[in-house]
Amino acid sequence: MKKLMLIAAALVLLVLFPGLAQATAAVLTATVQFVAAQPVLLGFGLGVATIAHLRGKNPATARV
Repeated sequence: MKKLMLIAAALVLLVLFPGLAQATAAVLTATVQFVAAQPVLLGFGLGVATIAHLRGKNPATARV
């Protein structure tokens, strides 16, 4: 139910502020392009995620 309310709130914001979607997309695109151009940052982030996954410290991927 909480996720549904969050989605509904996001849709209301997009209807009330149509320019918000374009601004959000522009910022997200710029961020993705910056990270993609930085192989050291990308590799470091993937390494940290892999270590957490293999150790089972990440609650989303931990094996029970």
